[in-house]
Amino acid sequence: MIKFIGIDLDGTLLDSDKRISDENLKAIEEAERRSINVTIFTGRSFIASKEYFEAFSSDIPGVFQNGAFIATLKSHKILKKTTLSHKMAKRIIELSKENGLFPIVFTNFMDSPDMIYEMKWPEGSNYIPYLERNAYRMIHSPDMINCVGEEISEVSVIGAFSKIKNVEDKLDPSDHTFILSTRFSSNDEAFVEIFGPGCGKEKALKYLLDRLSISRSEAAFIGDNYNDLEALKSVGHPIVMGNADTPDELIRTAEFVTSSNDNNGVAKAIMKYII
Repeated sequence: MIKFIGIDLDGTLLDSDKRISDENLKAIEEAERRSINVTIFTGRSFIASKEYFEAFSSDIPGVFQNGAFIATLKSHKILKKTTLSHKMAKRIIELSKENGLFPIVFTNFMDSPDMIYEMKWPEGSNYIPYLERNAYRMIHSPDMINCVGEEISEVSVIGAFSKIKNVEDKLDPSDHTFILSTRFSSNDEAFVEIFGPGCGKEKALKYLLDRLSISRSEAAFIGDNYNDLEALKSVGHPIVMGNADTPDELIRTAEFVTSSNDNNGVAKAIMKYII
């Protein structure tokens, strides 16, 4: 019997127009009515996810920034957070500058503005649209690390992936979590997020299951992307979306492949397992 369902946000619960369908919401409500714990998982920050919170009728938990932050959607009760040390953030910034990369410091988990940058935006970057969308969250500072308060949620780095790997290779692996968000094969430009130690959707999933005294055999996870793979491997019932980004590897992991995110794949998966 399933007692827990983890649901990825982008590409899974959200359709291609970034909306949550009524069918998906009704299925989640039905799961909760049957006393099944539901949690939303996303690589997005709490701030970037807030617009979707009002769609939910209950105060379910959300896992944000790939497991660095866990909080309830309505009451904003913090369940867990993992921060990056000032020392590590400073080292990442210094190495990024040396390698001609563009670092961004994310200062806290819940309040905006929360993104601090120092250098000029990278001209011609594939990530200019991302920076433009998030301009309302950004602060320019000539000395970014000393502009940051006590809490650092992550440092993101934009630039050539080979140079970002040079930075990664010089960092103590026990002091951080390195997550490749996206990468363009055309010019090797990448967006990498560096969190505090022990982050990851699968680690947040384990924390929640332990907290609820639920075994992995009683848990399901629904995802569509390579960054969901470890979480999918961590549950007894891995469910992959029909629109999966890296279908072969994900499908090999799946117990069930549901419909796409544009065809209420989440609702169909939930109803298959709870009825």
